[in-house]
Amino acid sequence: MSEGTVEAGGQEPVMDQGTDAAASSETVDLGSANNAEPKMFDADYVKSLRQEAAKYRTQAKEMGEKAAKYDEYVESQKSEQQKMQESLATLEKERDELRSNLIRQEVAARKQLPPSLVARLQGSTPEELEADADSLLTELRGQFVERSKPSPEETGAGVVGEADSQTVDDFLKVLASRRNR
Repeated sequence: MSEGTVEAGGQEPVMDQGTDAAASSETVDLGSANNAEPKMFDADYVKSLRQEAAKYRTQAKEMGEKAAKYDEYVESQKSEQQKMQESLATLEKERDELRSNLIRQEVAARKQLPPSLVARLQGSTPEELEADADSLLTELRGQFVERSKPSPEETGAGVVGEADSQTVDDFLKVLASRRNR
């Protein structure tokens, strides 16, 4: 290979050490892979191609940096958006639980269900909850034998007027009468 030419095999061009006229006559040999009949390009054309390639490399590097910053921005926004979505989901779940508990409390109050049994109500609508409350109350009533109110003789309190209308004074009189017996 002569001085000032480059083969297509990837070797760098060799600059002629002579005058500027010699540098401008520098050529590049871009022969095919089998080295059949190489093509020659002058140095100015090769120089312009290299400048253009350098320009594209610089642009690619800048665009790569901008793309990385954009990706970083998208990730930061995405994580912020995900935080907002998670917070929204948590608040919606809490709201739904509070609504459900409120409906349970309302149904229990209407059905006169003891407060300790409110949490046992099953259902997602007021109708389902009312049906469950009715079922629960029926089961509870079936478990216990209904008793009549004990008479005063059964309790040992004695008879003094109506059982619901007794006062403390009436009770003290009954006790006093028992001592005298």
